[in-house]
Amino acid sequence: MYDSKTLYGSFQKLKTDDKLSQSIGKKVSIEPSIECLKSTKRSSIYKLSVKAATGPFPIIFKIYNSTNYKNEVEINLYHKAYPVMREFLPKIYLIEEKVNKDETWVFMEFVHQIRGQLTFTPKHFDYIIPTLAKLHAHTYEDKFKKQGDVWKSWLPVYDSTKMKKERTKYVNKTVDFLNEGVKDKRMKDVLKPYHKSLIKLYSNGPDFFPELLEGGSSITHGDLHMQNICSHDVSKEAPWNIQFIDWESAKFAPSMLDMIVLVEILLAFRKDWQPRGEEIRTHCVEVYTMEMKKHGIDFKTNPMDLYKMAYLQRTLEKGLHTQFRRLFEDRGGELIPYHLDKISTWGKELGVYK
Repeated sequence: MYDSKTLYGSFQKLKTDDKLSQSIGKKVSIEPSIECLKSTKRSSIYKLSVKAATGPFPIIFKIYNSTNYKNEVEINLYHKAYPVMREFLPKIYLIEEKVNKDETWVFMEFVHQIRGQLTFTPKHFDYIIPTLAKLHAHTYEDKFKKQGDVWKSWLPVYDSTKMKKERTKYVNKTVDFLNEGVKDKRMKDVLKPYHKSLIKLYSNGPDFFPELLEGGSSITHGDLHMQNICSHDVSKEAPWNIQFIDWESAKFAPSMLDMIVLVEILLAFRKDWQPRGEEIRTHCVEVYTMEMKKHGIDFKTNPMDLYKMAYLQRTLEKGLHTQFRRLFEDRGGELIPYHLDKISTWGKELGVYK
């Protein structure tokens, strides 16, 4: 992480004011006050105040510390895929590569996270899902293939050999966690009724539902939590103008996987919503299906079945692994009972859990 004085000096040296002025289309200058919003080994995020004749306004400045796997995906999405993805992203004003040898600096529009703007209720899914469906339809199957030169060589593809090996690794580790968990005093009574059936189910992995891939793939965000969904105006009771941020988990994958993070993982945490869970998820899937149909996409498999398959696939390959790791690191694991119940209930319904 850099201090404000060092960053401001770098902006002067790189003539960032001039470059931003050209990109934004009016004379601007960065003010010396710089706020660090977040800093990790992977990246640092700053809020800058930019002065213009019409008054100051904020922009986001993000430093990617190196072009490792996840950084490369997000950088390329902002850089190479911006012409294709522009309507779903904040405005990208400037990208500086190879700063201080291996850093990439991205200057982008400041967009307001939905989280914090309002008290989120299930009705608000109606205002987000249309944009998500439009994103998926915009890059769905043949459209993605026609855009091949944009994505080639850097975007992870769900059914690739590389990603299948990664899923296999997580599946094997989850089986180890299950075998540890059934002996752990914190979890053994909860896990015991499911243990044998889960081990048998995992032997069919890492891909438990071929119907998911047959249902169609598109660019998926992969981490659609509320802090990654933004809009400048959430006051109207109609679909919002949405921008998605933090694309490090983006890939070409079964489109329904995004709906699981958006809807089902939030349902898992919101115990106050769970008595209405079936009503909420059914409505959300209906809205998503209707929106996809507006873009000419009809699912061959029942969309609700696809939703349940997507939840089980994601939970078996990643969700349980994450929750057990958190449990063994004394950092939580509170979703384990929810996951186990859904795997059992929906797994029996779909014929994979016995």
